[in-house]
Amino acid sequence: MEKRFKGIPLGPPKRRRAGLLDEWRGLALVCMLVYHTCYDLYAMFGVPLPLYSSPAYVLLQRFIGYSFILISGIACSYSRSNLKRGVVTFGLAMVMTGVTALVMPDQLILFGVLHFLGVSMMLAALLMPVLEKIPLWPGVIGSLFLFVCTFPVYSGRIGIGALTLELPGVLFQGNLLFPLGFHNAEFFSSDYYPLLPWFFLFLTGVFWGRSWRGGRMPEFVYRTHIPALAAMGRHTILVYLVHQPVIYGLMTLLFQVI
Repeated sequence: MEKRFKGIPLGPPKRRRAGLLDEWRGLALVCMLVYHTCYDLYAMFGVPLPLYSSPAYVLLQRFIGYSFILISGIACSYSRSNLKRGVVTFGLAMVMTGVTALVMPDQLILFGVLHFLGVSMMLAALLMPVLEKIPLWPGVIGSLFLFVCTFPVYSGRIGIGALTLELPGVLFQGNLLFPLGFHNAEFFSSDYYPLLPWFFLFLTGVFWGRSWRGGRMPEFVYRTHIPALAAMGRHTILVYLVHQPVIYGLMTLLFQVI
């Protein structure tokens, strides 16, 4: 609860850890393990999987991506230094880029979700003095609106319905702006989350995080319901970094035995 003296708040509200947030992150990790196991079986070992081309697989992919981005944005409200967190995350992402370039160049990751999250954390840290002046719900709604408007950037346009603007073709002639979402047909990254449109979804989490941190969410949000899932969610980076080598190694061993 927020400390008060004669009705006047004394400092910011206490940051309450949200057990459900850890469990949500853990569930996204479990889904990611399923997703990448299916991907490795299909793309690297040639196992025919009807699930791989099904709508359910696409929904699974979107749930994972949306969850990680929103949760990371929410976590900005809990972090003591988003700048430091962003630098460390981006550094680990660059290690992943180097590993894929050396070991699996056909699966090179140039700007995957980890790169995106690292850059977004750093941007959020720099923009926080401005973001803190924007009220919570206008920030959430405005960020979601901008996310929807910029989502078609993949197809060279932005906007909604009839209010659509074609982007200049020069933006898509080279690859220097690929972190922003602008690139030509030759660009490739096996995992790709550019700043447009995803940074606006991240900002949605940043604004929404005020409710989580300040204890304004329903009480069940702050309880832990599945301890194993919550524990997994508290070690997201570690699981993310090691899961693909482990899955690929186990699959290689399995198929050698078979």
